[in-house]
Amino acid sequence: MSRVEALPSNMLAISGVVFCLTALAMTLFSPQAALIGWLAALVFMSALPLGALCLTMMMRIIPGIWRDELLTVAEPALLLLPLALLATLPIMIGLPWIYEWARGAPLGAFKKVYLTPFFFDARTLAMLSGACWLAWALVTRPRRSLPLAAIGLIAFVLLHELLSVDWLMSLDPQFHSSGFGLYILASQMLTALSLLIVLRLSAAPVRRPGVLGGLLLTAILVWVYLAFMQYFIIWSGNLPKGVAWYQRRGEGIWAIAEYLITLLHLLPLLLLFFPPVRTSPAWLITLSLAVLAGALLEYAWLTMPELTEHLGPAISAYLLSLTGFTQIGLAVLSRSTVLLARLRPSYKAEVSQ
Repeated sequence: MSRVEALPSNMLAISGVVFCLTALAMTLFSPQAALIGWLAALVFMSALPLGALCLTMMMRIIPGIWRDELLTVAEPALLLLPLALLATLPIMIGLPWIYEWARGAPLGAFKKVYLTPFFFDARTLAMLSGACWLAWALVTRPRRSLPLAAIGLIAFVLLHELLSVDWLMSLDPQFHSSGFGLYILASQMLTALSLLIVLRLSAAPVRRPGVLGGLLLTAILVWVYLAFMQYFIIWSGNLPKGVAWYQRRGEGIWAIAEYLITLLHLLPLLLLFFPPVRTSPAWLITLSLAVLAGALLEYAWLTMPELTEHLGPAISAYLLSLTGFTQIGLAVLSRSTVLLARLRPSYKAEVSQ
């Protein structure tokens, strides 16, 4: 790629960096709100590369038409993992502004050890660095991809749960739910799949769009089950700390957000049961975009109700961060062919030796 050809993607990346820096500049006036907005955007942005990593490992193990349709967009999405790692740095620096436990809140014996800034930072860096290495190994060492995928998939599910607990559940150190990690995993996987379907169908015609429709239907069903079961168990068991967590998210504008999140997931779910909808590329793009709109609301709903004030700056930081991440991500994806080609020769050279 020449410098002239790379100019649009470079300008897009620069614009994205400007938006991200603007969001971070808001920490000078309202650090807690700005960083919680950044965290919500990070959860949305990281869903694509983390979900693509999980799907890529599954595609290595489970052959079929779905692999032919999704692998061409899933592998380029892995290139966004270093961006997700870099984007965690403001979170790690600003822990006391975001998390109550980092400000010295009273905790139990186990939480006092587990929820420490150093341990939090070490876990985040180790998990995301491990994800970057695993993605690199899957792309550059295809002959070893099957055992890597089998072992990596087990580790991914377990470590992703820890990441969900660290980033989101620990916003309220008194809240605990054993199903929370799986719920966030289902949410991020659904977000990633929806983004990949939009990218795939926008790029070129597919042979079997019904396969993508079936995958989207399955992913929404898993999300609905895990989201509802956590809610049902907490309320039916009358667990006070869990009930309080949901009550904060069921008041004011968050009650409206809750209904919209449900609508933007259940309506696509119901429509996907109809074969003409499930096999139509135009419908699949539309429904995927609806699910993504629901995900945008969902990550704000998960993070921002912990704020007692400055909700406006938090939403502004969220939107600025999302715009920046989106532009940088598009710049990376536009050059993914070149970047992947640079990675793969390292494998060929290793084999030839």
